[in-house]
Amino acid sequence: MISSVHNPLVLRARRLHKRSGRARTAEFLVEGAHGIGEALAAGTPLAALFVLAAGEGEGEGAEAGAGLGEAAAAAGVPVHKVSAAVMAALSATEQPPGAVAIAPFVDVPAPTLLEDGGDLFVVLDQVRDPGNLGTVLRAAWAAGAAGVFLSGATVDLYNAKVVRASAGALFRVPVAREVAIPWILAELGARKIRRIAADPAGQVPYEAVPMVGPCALVFGNEAWGLPPEVLAAVDDRASIPMRAAAESLNVGVSAAVFLFEAGRQRREQ
Repeated sequence: MISSVHNPLVLRARRLHKRSGRARTAEFLVEGAHGIGEALAAGTPLAALFVLAAGEGEGEGAEAGAGLGEAAAAAGVPVHKVSAAVMAALSATEQPPGAVAIAPFVDVPAPTLLEDGGDLFVVLDQVRDPGNLGTVLRAAWAAGAAGVFLSGATVDLYNAKVVRASAGALFRVPVAREVAIPWILAELGARKIRRIAADPAGQVPYEAVPMVGPCALVFGNEAWGLPPEVLAAVDDRASIPMRAAAESLNVGVSAAVFLFEAGRQRREQ
């Protein structure tokens, strides 16, 4: 059992709490049984799995960690039992889970994502809230999107809150980071992929926009939306009709609405 927070492997993992540490090693932390389970199911080559040693924790967290150990070991992942103090140091949450893993970066180059094909994409420009990004990833995976493109000003894909909010979708839907929005919109247009922007000022309701053919759904910043130059480069601008007294939806919810509308139209075709 690893009981020291100064253990070299534990120190390696703890450095991944900072973006600079993640960038230096191209690794990030995954907390909790669900996210780690999805990583294993997707065949992600985890560098290490830390689980609570017997007697070091109680409840669902300890049980989940114990259950992951065998599956990880069968996949060739080094499994390390740790004390409760070490688990607390590894975790970014107030209530540490029963398992934490070191995973390699899983994003792909934007040109590769385009060449892999697909007929439903998501483009995010300057989305700053980690919870929103995680929600978009979950919705994109559930709706069967072929990939998600993130602008350089979007929140770090490997931020601990993004990883938790994605609930494993990070390992299931291809994501390209640091993408220049003018470039990706031009590339999508050249491939005859309809570019549909979510715009509260749009005159057309989202359900009236054709999403049966190849399309890319474009979403902007939580506070100011999409800049004029992006809106000028898309094919459609659609809004979500709401009662006048209601506040606008956050980008995570908006993306889910658009993505599942695309799915509905395709099912009914």
